[in-house]
Amino acid sequence: MGDRNPVHRIIASAARESLKPLGLAQRGRSRLWIDDHGWWLGVVEFTPPRIAVSGLYVGAMWLWHT
Repeated sequence: MGDRNPVHRIIASAARESLKPLGLAQRGRSRLWIDDHGWWLGVVEFTPPRIAVSGLYVGAMWLWHT
């Protein structure tokens, strides 16, 4: 478990430095970053690292109903 801590910190730091200036906000202390435009959302999610490998999901959601 101790081996993963540096990976978590590196991912969190890189996400903060790259995504925050683009207007995305981290949801709590999760790995989910959201860019809310009112009628659509941009979503970036980092999956938990397994064996020092991490995944990245990027998506857009259109909010059709108020």
